[in-house]
Amino acid sequence: MEEHAKRLHPFKIPFELGKVMKGNLFFIIMLYVLNFGTEKTYMKVLQIGFLVYLVWRVISVILQWYTYKYQIKEGTVHITSGLISKSFRTVPFLKVQNVQRRTTLFHKLFNLTSLTFETGMTDDQGSVPFEVISQKEAKRLEQELSLIQELSVIEVDGTEEDTLEIVESVSEKTIHFTPTKQDVLKASFTSLSFLALIPIVATIYNTLDDFFNMENAEGLLATLLDTWWIVTIALIGIICIAVAFGIISTFVKYGKYEISSDHERVYIKKGVLDESAFSIQKEKVQAVEITQSLIKRMLGLAEVKLISAGSTGDKELETNTLYPFLSVDRAYAMIEEILPTYKVERSMERLSKQAFKVRMLRPSFFWILTTVAIYYFKPAIWYVSVILLVLIYTLRILDYKNSRYLLNNDIIQFKSGSLETSLFITKRSKVIQIEVERSKLQKLFGLASIETVNRSKPVHHTKLQDVSVEYADEFYTWYTCRTQNIQVE
Repeated sequence: MEEHAKRLHPFKIPFELGKVMKGNLFFIIMLYVLNFGTEKTYMKVLQIGFLVYLVWRVISVILQWYTYKYQIKEGTVHITSGLISKSFRTVPFLKVQNVQRRTTLFHKLFNLTSLTFETGMTDDQGSVPFEVISQKEAKRLEQELSLIQELSVIEVDGTEEDTLEIVESVSEKTIHFTPTKQDVLKASFTSLSFLALIPIVATIYNTLDDFFNMENAEGLLATLLDTWWIVTIALIGIICIAVAFGIISTFVKYGKYEISSDHERVYIKKGVLDESAFSIQKEKVQAVEITQSLIKRMLGLAEVKLISAGSTGDKELETNTLYPFLSVDRAYAMIEEILPTYKVERSMERLSKQAFKVRMLRPSFFWILTTVAIYYFKPAIWYVSVILLVLIYTLRILDYKNSRYLLNNDIIQFKSGSLETSLFITKRSKVIQIEVERSKLQKLFGLASIETVNRSKPVHHTKLQDVSVEYADEFYTWYTCRTQNIQVE
């Protein structure tokens, strides 16, 4: 498995230069476009100084590409970088938690891609990026990683047939979900992506207003709006454009979506213009979180996230999210298909009536401070305090009704939330710490708050307030028995 040290693709240079130009676009326009041919001395000095900076950046980008080398040797990535001050780094493949791949429009033009290996480390050394490599090289690195991690599970007395079977199974995948046209339509309305057209139209209008006198156009528009049939046609046209925009933007973001798995890893890929892919070892999944916004609850949809110890990349890409618009039944079934050791139980314990009393009696310091501020600065709007109080208690009641909990052998489930609910599921072996707290008010009613801590980036805390003290004791006993099935990662 040893190989010679390699550099990233040479197109890494224009890729980085593009980022430099993008990051300094404002200064380039200010210095060389708006002040082109200026006679001001200080502006000429700034232009020369910034040009020297750009030349230095170009040279540094070229040197960084030239000195950055990687090599796979004995199941470990060896990375060297630096010209004057050499840097050496080694990352064993067995430490890799997640694998992310992103193919932007730039990468597609030249049949390239970006690959990142994420470890469980929380600092800047937690990831191993290959920002610009060929598709073939990325596939080779992923296969190398999968093979090494697969072979690591073989016991010392494993036979040669076991090894061959595992090697062959690396490429065997089961596809669990690909969206249909109905799924894309449902996602476009549920995500409210058509509303993104409003700021775009406003930006275009403001841009046109800078170059043309829009007052005459506004007068003409007011005259046209006095005619009912023109208003009707305009509204229908706007609605059609907004819906089409929502469908197209949703397809661009969630098109070519695919959720698959083999016996070792889970794979998620999506995107049309900007493709992204994410994979994680099943045994590295720390927890599963199922969230439902108010709209999704009304439509019976849910979003499933896999919580892992490594970073999950850019939040906007949502790489660790299973399709965000799955039906609840399909979401629950898919979790059990992909992660057989996780079983979602729908029947869970509700909070007691004592918990409802505590939530109604618990003071809201935010409301108190707001009320004092209103009374002191603007007593005429006293009704705002009343509205805020009603809103706070309405949310508390909804959270009480939605809160659930369950201990099921080595699985624990928490559910909470008011307008948006979250169902958290984890295994005892994946919990690194627990907390049981009791406030003075909770002690009066025999209640407690419990919390689990899971490895993630950042560390994932899940808390459920106002469970019975008996359940809190059971929760503590349940966790102390984790030595029976703890896994060393």
